[in-house]
Amino acid sequence: MFRKLQSASTLGLVLMYGMLSVGNQNVYAGSRLHFTDNRTTSVEEGNRGISVLDITGKVTGDNGEELPGVSILLKGTTTGATSDVNGLYKLTIPAGNATLVFSYVGYVSQEIEVNNRSVIDVKLTTDTKALEEIVVVGYGTMKKSDVTGAITSVKAKDITAIPTTNALRSLQGKVSGIDITQSSGQPGANINIVLRGNRSLRADNKPLVLVDGIPYGSFIDINPTDIASIEVLKDVASTAIYGTRGANGVIIITTKKGSAGKSTLSFNSYVSVNKKALYPRMMNGEEYAQQKREAYRTTNGDVYRKDEDIFQVTELQYIKDKQFEDWQSYIFHNGLMQNYEINLTGGSEKTTFSTSFGYQKDKGLLLNDVYRRLNGKIGVDHKLNDRFRVGLSAIYSYKNQDMRDNPLNMANKILPIAKAFNDDGTLILNPAPGYSAQFTPLADEQPGVFENNIVDKRLFSSAYLDVKITKELFLKSTIGLDFKDYRRGYYKGFNTIANVGRNSSSGVEINSNFNYTWENTLNYNKTVGNHQIQGLLGTSSLGTRFEEYTSSGNNQASPITSYHDLNSNTISKAIGSKMRETTIASFFGRVNYKLSNKYIFQASLRADGSSVLAAGNKWGYFPSISGAWRVIEEPFLQDSRVVNDLKLRLSWGKSGNSAIDPYATLGGLGLSAYAFGTSAAFGYWPSIIPNPALTWETTGTWNAGLDFGLLGNRISGTIDVYRSQTKDLLLPSLLPTHTGYSEILENVGQVENKGIELAITTQNINGKAFNWSTDWTFTLNREKIVALNNGVTRNEANKWFVGEPTKVFFDYKKIGIWQLGEEEAALDFGKNKPGDVKVADMNGNGVVDPGDRTTFSNVPKFSFGVSNHFEYKNFDLSVFVYGRIGHYINYEYNAGAYKPSALENSSNVDYWTPENPTNAFPRPNSSYSTNNYLYQSTLGYVKGSFVKIRDVSLGYNIPSALTKKIGVGRVRVYGTLQNYFTFSKIKDYDPERGGDLSFPLVKQMIFGVNIDF
Repeated sequence: MFRKLQSASTLGLVLMYGMLSVGNQNVYAGSRLHFTDNRTTSVEEGNRGISVLDITGKVTGDNGEELPGVSILLKGTTTGATSDVNGLYKLTIPAGNATLVFSYVGYVSQEIEVNNRSVIDVKLTTDTKALEEIVVVGYGTMKKSDVTGAITSVKAKDITAIPTTNALRSLQGKVSGIDITQSSGQPGANINIVLRGNRSLRADNKPLVLVDGIPYGSFIDINPTDIASIEVLKDVASTAIYGTRGANGVIIITTKKGSAGKSTLSFNSYVSVNKKALYPRMMNGEEYAQQKREAYRTTNGDVYRKDEDIFQVTELQYIKDKQFEDWQSYIFHNGLMQNYEINLTGGSEKTTFSTSFGYQKDKGLLLNDVYRRLNGKIGVDHKLNDRFRVGLSAIYSYKNQDMRDNPLNMANKILPIAKAFNDDGTLILNPAPGYSAQFTPLADEQPGVFENNIVDKRLFSSAYLDVKITKELFLKSTIGLDFKDYRRGYYKGFNTIANVGRNSSSGVEINSNFNYTWENTLNYNKTVGNHQIQGLLGTSSLGTRFEEYTSSGNNQASPITSYHDLNSNTISKAIGSKMRETTIASFFGRVNYKLSNKYIFQASLRADGSSVLAAGNKWGYFPSISGAWRVIEEPFLQDSRVVNDLKLRLSWGKSGNSAIDPYATLGGLGLSAYAFGTSAAFGYWPSIIPNPALTWETTGTWNAGLDFGLLGNRISGTIDVYRSQTKDLLLPSLLPTHTGYSEILENVGQVENKGIELAITTQNINGKAFNWSTDWTFTLNREKIVALNNGVTRNEANKWFVGEPTKVFFDYKKIGIWQLGEEEAALDFGKNKPGDVKVADMNGNGVVDPGDRTTFSNVPKFSFGVSNHFEYKNFDLSVFVYGRIGHYINYEYNAGAYKPSALENSSNVDYWTPENPTNAFPRPNSSYSTNNYLYQSTLGYVKGSFVKIRDVSLGYNIPSALTKKIGVGRVRVYGTLQNYFTFSKIKDYDPERGGDLSFPLVKQMIFGVNIDF
């Protein structure tokens, strides 16, 4: 197989059966390696008279997994072997003192003395530096040591370590600078992602997410096991190459490809039992009855009224019989998630392939709330000859989801003094005596009365052509086509929560989305002595087309036809349609220069032209420049026993955001209906004033970074400090009323973000049987609005305030409850009385007025993640702790769900009475309506800080002696607890949810298996 190997440098690279092997020997022309079927090499024929020793053994990795293709060489010779699929090897060497060198890509090489042993088992440890050596950057790859920007790479094993439905959630707390929160506990819910703070006030602040270079979106429904790596590009020097799309950062997902050699088959599956996480209860029957007594006492001269005066006869009987209902117990069920993934890869020297299939079914906490997903991927790469290489991939996903409307709003306010079912088991629609507006929260669970179904189909495909023009010049052309079809159909009968006995409603929403991407890049690589030059030129063309059609009506003739007979609606019918198209044309270039492997410089420029902007302002130009100094390569650190890696980075760049709706620069027409005689007529009027001067929002960022490795790289990490300014924000400016318009969109305003990011990995213990490592991340970001339009310092309607973060609550600040003895002060301050909410006098004028309102930041001051990994023999344990600190949430349980009027059920809180002078919640009062208690909204603003042990996972690798009997290579079984332990100052609630009581987050008990064949 190998006929001639030329002399190598001190670091010899020997390619054996497609595996990269690193050794410290020279291989000279004329030496020969003979490979037998069992992949062992023998000594030359002339050496047969020498006494030999047969050695066998097994090579495993950190987690006890068998390592195939490991190179085993007799030091100082060409005699060697490679391990088979089970990590086993056999080698014949001359007897006597000898040393074997075990090497494998991604692992630290080991030298083992033979000492006349015939069995030598070896465990290789992961070489973290080697694994992270190559990272994906914009339109290419680069050695990590050559990166000049702020880029974090997450490898496949970290993505799949913890089961997740959206691979991006695996980045939470594990990548500094990125803020990820779970938006809802409903099956199929998306996540919220912000990278280095919010920049735009009107536009989406989510980063650009690319899959194999093509825009995908933040809802990643690709199998996590299909992903090879995820790179997070954080500073503008890294993202400016993407121009207008890179203002909020870029996340690049690279999927796995096939490799030449033996085909590999893997199967991964898990089952998760889901329960509601922390969730507060409402008042029970006795607690509610007492609150109602207190509410009427307040309006009756502080004297309790008789129960007969405030409760109905049936209610009194229910109270006597303790006929109470816990509505949450009917609503919540245990959920069940099933996930199955199978992957097959392989190929020959010319053609490689990868294919996968996945199925997921998630039954939520609510009855009939089910998410189903089927997806498949196929990728083929083919080498036509030494110059041409082609490839294509296609990812298809099919989602079918039955979604519930939120029943918890009704469940949390309907009275507990009620009866849910008749004696024959049938549902009582109005279970609370005398309260006809309080419909049973179980109404939507009746057969045939409620349907809300979504079918979402997507084909995401790409193809490329690689051309090697010369030894230094490469051309790549890539085209991506993304087809999405969405249909939502709903039918809600008259006896449902939405309609509460009124007419039924039904409708269909259909939309299709087509996106295309065509990009061409020309790469140049040249090394001359100590000079290395890389150049990139490229063009990009992107287009989107979105069409939507809607139809709805009320009072459908029959529920049997669901949403398939909309024409039978007799009371009202409505139809609608819309279409939106956008295109972006781009030209870009980048130059990298490296001198003596120490000094690295990079510059890039991108020009984007967008169809959403007006003529004369369509084009924007986004430059970047960055540099790095590989201090570790300097002579004064060459022999350091403490510092193993040290690099300084500095970068600056600009990116843009065309954050306006298509056609906004053209103005808009509004539809107006009027009577023309006895007939209805329609006309259009200019509802939006055009502004052809609109142009890009632009973000400029400075970033300084330090990469380091200490004590044999047992401590390694990165530190980044940055400051970004976003200018020319697209905001509305008020117009005089005589113009006929209320506002016009202009490029005004400015936002600033600055922060510190820290990521450290420590190898705490590296032993033969026990290993312990820790990953630490810390993110601190300070964002503030620097300027608004025309010198305005506050926009109360949109909650924008100069000097404050982009996302705040704006209201009065509760500081307690007015107490007995403070009657005069309470009256003077704002006509309050003991038992009412006391708010702060922020402007110090002695009375309550709108000037006393203040802001409460919804943006965390900092977040952190600590992930510990333990390995003992065949066992592995990981514990991940995540914290998000220093922000406020608007907690619905404290504000909207507390009903001091007692007209509805209420949060079970510590409210004020003359006998209980608490400062927590105001006094019940029957004179108020349901939600207009004075300053009641102030009760909701609470600190949302939390720390949670988000994941605890214990795995076991079944010994190969057992797995070989069933014909498989590796079997790992594991159990995981997700979201089981949350610590905060809010009782019985997970603050990551953000304050809402609908669709609570779930805690998961997961059991899974990974099998490699």
